Amino acid sequence: MKQRWAVQNHIQTVHAIAVCNLVEMTMGIVAESTIPPHLRWLPMGMDISYLKKATGQLHGVSNIDPETFFTLPQYPGEVKVPVEVKNNDGVVVTKAEVRLWISKKPAPGDKKSA
Repeated sequence: MKQRWAVQNHIQTVHAIAVCNLVEMTMGIVAESTIPPHLRWLPMGMDISYLKKATGQLHGVSNIDPETFFTLPQYPGEVKVPVEVKNNDGVVVTKAEVRLWISKKPAPGDKKSA
């Protein structure tokens, strides 16, 4: 995300909520591209720590093992997707965990919610 007027706050850093939006977008890309096709996800919340001033170009990063990350002992259940926001120098300016509720997709024609 490029720092520009639309995402800046009164102290000329990237606004905290704009950083949250980057965290949520990063998590969404990770979840959609790695969750097994028989499962679905629903965001439940986010825990976030602002470590440094967020300035310049920002990058959202999440490292999970896509083969095992959504494997739970039982469904439904919760996972926490780790996300870091880094500046162009590679400095982590924000750390977050996005809590997701993972459940099985209902069978076609099944109107019952999982």
